[in-house]
This record gives sequence, structure tokens and C-alpha cells, in this order.
Amino acid sequence: MSSGFFFPRLYATASEDPRWVGLSQDDFALIYDRCLRPLIIEYLPETRDRWPTSYNAALTHARTLTGSISFNTVDVAWRVLEQLAIPLLTKLGEEKEEFKDAYFVHELRGKKNAAMHDGTDPVARQMALDDVFEHVDTLELDPRQWHVDVALTIGLQGHVVTWRSSSHREVLNFLMPGAGPQRIDRLTNNKTAFHFDRHLQIKEFAGFRASTANVAGADGISYVQAYCTEKNVTYSLNPGVFRRRRAKELLDRKAEEKIISDLDIMSGVFFECTGDGPVAGRDGCARLEIRVPLDKALDYLPTIPEDLAQRSVIAIDRRAWWYFVYYRLAAIRLVLVNLSKADPKARSTDATLALGAVCIYMLNACFTRPAE
Repeated sequence: MSSGFFFPRLYATASEDPRWVGLSQDDFALIYDRCLRPLIIEYLPETRDRWPTSYNAALTHARTLTGSISFNTVDVAWRVLEQLAIPLLTKLGEEKEEFKDAYFVHELRGKKNAAMHDGTDPVARQMALDDVFEHVDTLELDPRQWHVDVALTIGLQGHVVTWRSSSHREVLNFLMPGAGPQRIDRLTNNKTAFHFDRHLQIKEFAGFRASTANVAGADGISYVQAYCTEKNVTYSLNPGVFRRRRAKELLDRKAEEKIISDLDIMSGVFFECTGDGPVAGRDGCARLEIRVPLDKALDYLPTIPEDLAQRSVIAIDRRAWWYFVYYRLAAIRLVLVNLSKADPKARSTDATLALGAVCIYMLNACFTRPAE
């Protein structure tokens, strides 16, 4: 279900002067920066890693190569929306007179991350599953033919929590004890079924994706994914500022200038994530997802043992993580600016071409996984 605002006072103003534009970019920024995001963090703090740090950051992320806008969505459980609704509408009216008397309009859509709950509470798990299928007649379904993703999130406020590459086999053995260590080893060595997602070219920081449908003893688990939600800062279905670059773009003057210009924009987004600017920073959580048949959704991944979590994830101070990315971009930008000023003869040497290609590779590794 998607939700939108209607502002009746803006319609009244527009009817008096048809040339009047109802919402400016400053209005959108006010709504998000001073009303929506602060209240979301207050009422739903566990989702703070999924909300852009500011409206400008969201706009930068959403802008595609063609200049069009393609925003991502974040699901909010109806119970939280019910608690949030009045404070949000009240805050809108306090911030601007024309925003008073606003109201919601809802549209039914698909759901993702909308059923957050305490996995150790059986009642909460059942209620979460009921929420997801609230508008579906489950009596008409064959639960063995329907699959759902069950996820576990590990977070620590003020930190980016990510997976250790040395823990992958142990995590898979925990999820699929019937498969046994030998089958797990064969799975992790199968390059078509197991994909390694390293973060920022750091050996020990990595998630993974595994297709397990053909693994004997998987007990219905058909897919496993472990990742860090810090990728939400840059991930988009449509190519924009955070798109994957190619080294050959450095051979075209305009394309090279565009990369340097985009580096400034990207640096601004990552700086906001540190929390040292005027907006609250952005955390990252380690997330583990499995795909199972609907009739087994309540049986899997209620939690993981504390000692396994301690061995499997690492928490990095938020400022240290985002400044690491920020300064890497600064170093890449410095190299590319110097390359752009070099004479054509120097630019054509093998060493210079290789340097440019390495910079592009390192740039892509800041927001995509090298395997991609």
C-alpha cells in the first residue's frame, strides 16, 4: 500500500491564481527534512538505514541518466502509520500555514520490509505473516507453491554493521544443517550458484548470494542472501549518478568532466551519511534473507545464536565508514582532475591509461560489488 498527501489549502490558493505553483522544491525539502524523516526515525528507528539523509540526497539518488525521476519506496506497517499519521499531519501544519488540513490517500500495492517483528515471539511472527497476506485469500492458495522471503536484521545505532567473509560457511551450515559441511563447501565453490559481494574491496567485509534449491538437505530453502543495507544509499533500478562507470568514458572529454562533476555530488551524499552535517546520519545493518515455501514461513530464522552473530558480523562506527568512502572519492577525484589536465601524449601512455582504469574500478567498488 502506498500513501500520498493531499493539501486542500493549496488547491484553494491555486484556484485564486492559476499561475501559482503549489509545491516548490523547498516545500518538498521541508516536508521530508523537517517533518517526515525526523518522525520516521522517532517512531520507526529500526528503519533509519533505509531513509535518505535529506530530500536533496533522495533527489540525487532518484535522478536517472535522462533527467527523469524514479524514487524508491519504503514500506511502513499500517500500525506504525496509524501512530505516525496525526503527529505528521500536525507537524506539517506547524511548519507551513498552507499545509494545514492535509490528509492521506492510500493505494494498495506489493509489500517489502513491512512486517518487522520480534522473531522470538511466536504471536508477533504470526501477526506479521497475517499482515503481509491481509488482502489475500490464503484459503485459495497452495502454500507449498507460494514462496516468501524471511529476513533477519542486525543493527547497532550509530554504526554500519556488515558481514564477515570468514563466516559465510558457518551461516549456511546454521541455516541448512541437513546439507552438511561437505555440501556447503561445494556450494560456496560453485561460481554459478554462489556469489561473493565484497564491500569497498575490503577482504573480510563481504556478503553473499546463494541459490540453494538444488542443494540436498536445504529443507525447502531455495535462496539465501546476506548483505549490508548501506547499499540502500546508492542502489537504484534506474541508472543515475551512482551508476557503474566504464574506463573508456575517460577518453571522452565531456564524459570525463561529467564523472568529475558527479563525484562532487556523490561526495555530498556520503558526507551527509556521516551525520556531521545539518541532518541526522545514516546507519547500515547486516541483513540475512532466505526464501522458503509459505507453509514453512513461521518455522525459519526467528533469530540466530548470539555467539554466531558475534562471529559473523562486525560493527564499524558510522563516521569511520562513510568518511572512508568520502575520502576515497576525494582521492579518485584528485587523480582524475590531474589526468584531465595532462597533455595528450602523456594521456596515451600505458601507465596513464591503466591508472585511469584502476580509478574507475575503485570508484565502482564504492557503490557496486566487483562481481557485478
